[in-house]
Amino acid sequence: MIENIVFDMGGVLINYDPEGTIYGIFDKEVADIALKEIFRNRLWNEKDRGTVTPDEIMERVRDKIPPRAYDKVSEITHNLYPYMKPFEETCRLVRELKRNGYGIFLLSNASDDFFENKWRIPALEYFDGYLISADYKLLKPEPEIYSVFFEKFNLNPSECFFIDDMPANVEGSEKAGMKAYCFNHKDFALLRNALRENGINI
Repeated sequence: MIENIVFDMGGVLINYDPEGTIYGIFDKEVADIALKEIFRNRLWNEKDRGTVTPDEIMERVRDKIPPRAYDKVSEITHNLYPYMKPFEETCRLVRELKRNGYGIFLLSNASDDFFENKWRIPALEYFDGYLISADYKLLKPEPEIYSVFFEKFNLNPSECFFIDDMPANVEGSEKAGMKAYCFNHKDFALLRNALRENGINI
């Protein structure tokens, strides 16, 4: 029986869209460079792993970002949260699940700036615990991060249901023994159906 619902953050609780954000702020030349050198680069994943800081990223790309855009690119690299709007429908779902007695947890690839920005995400007030990848130098879908998550909160994988927008992370979750659903943030009806099909009271 499912007793705990585990959420990813970007693409599930909030609209994680670096491409839309960057192209909405900069001209195409700057946007293409910023996306290539930072947001689509392995450096962004290493930031979530907690092994590189925003300052270190900007130092590495200093000669590649046009000077006219450097300060703004740096600002976004240091904190993308103001540009990621929370999904109101997810917040309603979280409230409903919490009201129905489920444990609510976060398992997210994110850097440690999460903790100073979590106030921006209303749904998080209903959560029982968070595991952020940077705290453990791990990333989904590495098997170790799921093991650490279950141990940290003393959870039985078979009693958990995971919602993530990345197929690889869903697959990793299922290999770890936790049922999972790959969420397209445009279709909350399908998400609710998936929850009900797994015996979750919603």
